[in-house]
Amino acid sequence: MTTNPFHTGSIRFRLLVAASLSLLAALAITFFVLTNLFRDTVTRNFDIVLMDHVDELLSLMQRHEDGSIELNRHPADPRFLKPASGWYWTISVGNGWNDRSRSLGANDMPAGGPSIASGDIRPHHIADHSGQLIRIIGKQVHDPNIGRELTVLLSGPAVVVEDAVADFNGALLLSLAGIGLALVLAVVFQVSFGLRPLRAIGKSLAAIRAGDATRLEGDFPDEIAPLASELNALLDHNRHSIARTRTRVSDLAHALKTPIAVLKNTADELSGPEADSIRDQVTMMNDSVNHHLAQARIAGTAGLIGARTPLRDLAERLRRTLAQIYADKALNIELHVAGNPVFRGEHQDLAEMLGNLMDNACKWAASRIQVDAADDGHGLLISVSDDGPGIPDDGRDEALGRGKRLDESTPGDGLGLAIVRDIAGLYGGTLDLASGPQGGVSARLRLPAA
Repeated sequence: MTTNPFHTGSIRFRLLVAASLSLLAALAITFFVLTNLFRDTVTRNFDIVLMDHVDELLSLMQRHEDGSIELNRHPADPRFLKPASGWYWTISVGNGWNDRSRSLGANDMPAGGPSIASGDIRPHHIADHSGQLIRIIGKQVHDPNIGRELTVLLSGPAVVVEDAVADFNGALLLSLAGIGLALVLAVVFQVSFGLRPLRAIGKSLAAIRAGDATRLEGDFPDEIAPLASELNALLDHNRHSIARTRTRVSDLAHALKTPIAVLKNTADELSGPEADSIRDQVTMMNDSVNHHLAQARIAGTAGLIGARTPLRDLAERLRRTLAQIYADKALNIELHVAGNPVFRGEHQDLAEMLGNLMDNACKWAASRIQVDAADDGHGLLISVSDDGPGIPDDGRDEALGRGKRLDESTPGDGLGLAIVRDIAGLYGGTLDLASGPQGGVSARLRLPAA
């Protein structure tokens, strides 16, 4: 039987899901940590660039002898010249003098953010006059050369940081996706390789059940070897138990048949009603002993693991034997066996079932018996038909009963069909009677196939 390795109940599925979820969580955490580290690094470098421009502006301040203040020159960075570029600067002095970058035009630096105190101005984000988000940084100092408090504000567009982070995130996502795919493939290989010994055990057990092997054979890893050893011990114990059961049943049969034979011989030497009663009771005892001994033997062998019996050769041997036994009837026994069907059970049990059916057909047949057998995909189907007088519909169930004989003129104890039915039942099979194609009875036996 094949199973879906990705079924929700399989070990492989559980291992793959657990590993995949773990990898997904690890990659998500990695992405979150790396993207935040990169954003912090880019933002810190951006602030350094802005502060360098602040220091540049401070170095360009000059006071003339008449007390006026001016910049020697504007910063050379062309981004401070482009209107609404987000790159702005302003300088204001305590006496009211101020200057600004050409990129601001007639607009003022956006107000807001942290309060201005002596020292560096903490970087913050705010929208400029055009609506774009800018990052402002600055410094307020007392310049002894000028003798005034100076406030320098400088900004750059926040999109510079966001674009760099977006580019990094895109590359990071592609990299982590590739790494994740490689790791998932590695996990699939690891799980498949790790579970290979279990698949080997499964195949070995299937071979044992099919009868192709008797023990688990193979070089199993240390973790699996104890399991294989215990299974082999269980199989050995099962075989030994079956052997002991057969021996004890055989011993019991010999122990009971001798006293019964003595009672029968003693009754045969007597006459009168009492002798007839004893003979009847002895016959009933003999029938019951045979029936229950057969049941005990069958119960001990029906579930034997790995038992299998090819049908074709057995049917051919039974055909030759019965042809000799019923040579005086000159019966034509035909075999129609499709392929090479195999019974999943003991040879002796199949021989008893098929032998009883064929023997019963030979007793009632006029001239012809037909045995059909095939594996129809649902099991082994065997049909034994004869051209005898047949059985009425209302008498078929009674004919399958233990010790029931619808015609006392034919020799037999009435146990044959009942034994076949009981053996088949222990294997999960069935036996039923129907009208045969030749006008007689067709006994149809359904059994498990190997």
